[in-house]
Amino acid sequence: MCQVSVPTTVEAYPGGGMTPLDEPQAEKTVIKKRLVSLIHGIIRDKGLTQGRAAMLMGVSQPRISDAVCGKVEKFTIDALVEMLTRAGCRVEIMPCRDDRVRG
Repeated sequence: MCQVSVPTTVEAYPGGGMTPLDEPQAEKTVIKKRLVSLIHGIIRDKGLTQGRAAMLMGVSQPRISDAVCGKVEKFTIDALVEMLTRAGCRVEIMPCRDDRVRG
C-alpha cells in the first residue's frame, strides 16, 4: 500500500500574474498534475503495461494512456483519486493557507 499526500497551495504556480478568478482552476490543474504523476510513477515502479494498469485501476487502457501522456484536462480530481485508491494508495489532500489572500 502506498500513501500519497497532495499539498495544495497557490505557491506552486510558475510565473504568477493570475487574477483571483484564475487561481481555483489553476490550483485544480496543479493537483491533477501531481496525481497523474503519481499514477505514472506507480505504473513505472511496478513495471505494469498500460493494459495491466487499466485492470488494476478499474479504467480502460486509453484512460491510462491519457494519464501517462499527462492529459490532465481529461480527468477530474475524483477520477484520479479513485484510480490511485484502486492501485492500493491512500490519498490525503492537505489544504494550506495562502497568506496572499486577504478577506
